[in-house]
Amino acid sequence: MHSGIRLKQLRKELNIPQTEIAALLNVAQQVVSYHEKNGSLGTDKLSLIAKKYNIDIRYFFEDKPAAHYRTTSLQANSAQGPDIPVGWHDLLEDISALDYDKIKFIETVIKALLKEFSR
Repeated sequence: MHSGIRLKQLRKELNIPQTEIAALLNVAQQVVSYHEKNGSLGTDKLSLIAKKYNIDIRYFFEDKPAAHYRTTSLQANSAQGPDIPVGWHDLLEDISALDYDKIKFIETVIKALLKEFSR
Protein backbone atom coordinates (compact mmCIF):
# COMPACT_ATOMS: atom_id res chain seq x y z
CA MET A 1 0.00 0.00 0.00
CA HIS A 2 1.40 3.39 -0.93
CA SER A 3 1.33 6.55 1.16
CA GLY A 4 -1.28 8.18 -1.10
CA ILE A 5 -3.84 5.54 -0.13
CA ARG A 6 -2.95 6.00 3.52
CA LEU A 7 -3.40 9.77 3.13
CA LYS A 8 -6.88 9.20 1.74
CA GLN A 9 -7.71 6.86 4.64
CA LEU A 10 -6.46 9.45 7.13
CA ARG A 11 -8.48 12.22 5.50
CA LYS A 12 -11.65 10.13 5.62
CA GLU A 13 -11.08 9.09 9.23
CA LEU A 14 -10.41 12.65 10.42
CA ASN A 15 -12.93 14.23 8.01
CA ILE A 16 -10.32 16.43 6.33
CA PRO A 17 -11.11 17.77 2.84
CA GLN A 18 -8.54 17.49 0.06
CA THR A 19 -8.49 21.26 -0.16
CA GLU A 20 -7.17 21.51 3.40
CA ILE A 21 -4.33 19.09 2.64
CA ALA A 22 -3.62 20.97 -0.59
CA ALA A 23 -3.36 24.27 1.29
CA LEU A 24 -1.02 22.69 3.85
CA LEU A 25 1.23 21.33 1.10
CA ASN A 26 0.91 24.45 -1.05
CA VAL A 27 -0.37 22.50 -4.05
CA ALA A 28 -3.63 22.33 -6.01
CA GLN A 29 -6.41 20.04 -4.78
CA GLN A 30 -6.00 18.01 -7.97
CA VAL A 31 -2.42 17.16 -6.96
CA VAL A 32 -3.66 15.68 -3.69
CA SER A 33 -6.30 13.70 -5.60
CA TYR A 34 -3.65 12.40 -8.00
CA HIS A 35 -1.37 11.24 -5.18
CA GLU A 36 -4.23 9.54 -3.36
CA LYS A 37 -5.08 7.53 -6.48
CA ASN A 38 -1.73 6.95 -8.13
CA GLY A 39 1.25 7.39 -5.96
CA SER A 40 3.23 8.25 -2.97
CA LEU A 41 4.13 11.52 -1.37
CA GLY A 42 7.64 12.49 -0.33
CA THR A 43 8.60 12.20 3.30
CA ASP A 44 8.86 16.00 3.54
CA LYS A 45 5.16 16.34 2.68
CA LEU A 46 4.18 13.39 4.85
CA SER A 47 6.06 14.96 7.73
CA LEU A 48 4.06 18.20 7.37
CA ILE A 49 0.79 16.26 7.39
CA ALA A 50 1.86 14.15 10.36
CA LYS A 51 2.83 17.22 12.37
CA LYS A 52 -0.35 19.13 11.53
CA TYR A 53 -2.69 16.27 12.47
CA ASN A 54 -0.68 14.89 15.41
CA ILE A 55 -0.03 11.50 13.91
CA ASP A 56 3.19 9.52 13.85
CA ILE A 57 4.68 9.46 10.35
CA ARG A 58 4.88 5.65 10.56
CA TYR A 59 1.12 5.67 9.88
CA PHE A 60 1.84 6.25 6.19
CA PHE A 61 4.08 3.19 5.94
CA GLU A 62 2.28 0.65 8.12
CA ASP A 63 -1.21 -0.81 8.04
CA LYS A 64 -2.68 -0.04 11.46
CA PRO A 65 -5.59 2.34 12.16
CA ALA A 66 -4.79 6.02 12.64
CA ALA A 67 -5.82 5.83 16.31
CA HIS A 68 -2.76 3.63 16.89
CA TYR A 69 -0.49 6.46 15.71
CA ARG A 70 -2.21 9.48 17.23
CA THR A 71 0.17 11.48 19.41
CA THR A 72 -1.73 12.74 22.41
CA SER A 73 1.08 12.96 24.89
CA LEU A 74 2.16 16.17 26.54
CA GLN A 75 5.41 17.98 25.92
CA ALA A 76 6.97 20.37 28.37
CA ASN A 77 6.75 23.92 27.11
CA SER A 78 9.70 25.06 29.22
CA ALA A 79 11.35 24.37 32.54
CA GLN A 80 8.89 26.70 34.28
CA GLY A 81 5.89 26.45 31.93
CA PRO A 82 3.02 23.99 31.85
CA ASP A 83 2.85 20.87 29.73
CA ILE A 84 0.79 21.38 26.59
CA PRO A 85 -0.64 18.83 24.15
CA VAL A 86 1.54 17.88 21.19
CA GLY A 87 0.64 20.01 18.19
CA TRP A 88 -0.67 22.95 20.19
CA HIS A 89 2.53 25.00 19.85
CA ASP A 90 1.49 26.35 16.43
CA LEU A 91 -2.01 27.08 17.68
CA LEU A 92 -0.69 28.99 20.68
CA GLU A 93 1.70 30.96 18.49
CA ASP A 94 -1.18 31.94 16.20
CA ILE A 95 -3.31 33.00 19.14
CA SER A 96 -0.53 35.00 20.73
CA ALA A 97 -0.18 37.02 17.51
CA LEU A 98 -3.77 38.30 17.86
CA ASP A 99 -4.78 41.50 19.56
CA TYR A 100 -5.98 41.48 23.17
CA ASP A 101 -9.74 41.63 22.40
CA LYS A 102 -9.55 38.62 20.09
CA ILE A 103 -7.54 36.63 22.62
CA LYS A 104 -10.10 37.41 25.33
CA PHE A 105 -12.90 36.28 23.00
CA ILE A 106 -11.11 32.98 22.30
CA GLU A 107 -10.59 32.54 26.04
CA THR A 108 -14.33 33.03 26.65
CA VAL A 109 -15.22 30.47 23.98
CA ILE A 110 -12.73 27.92 25.34
CA LYS A 111 -14.05 28.34 28.88
CA ALA A 112 -17.62 27.79 27.65
CA LEU A 113 -16.54 24.67 25.76
CA LEU A 114 -14.67 23.31 28.78
CA LYS A 115 -17.73 23.86 30.93
CA GLU A 116 -19.92 22.07 28.37
CA PHE A 117 -17.58 19.09 27.92
CA SER A 118 -16.89 18.74 31.64
CA ARG A 119 -20.50 17.78 32.38
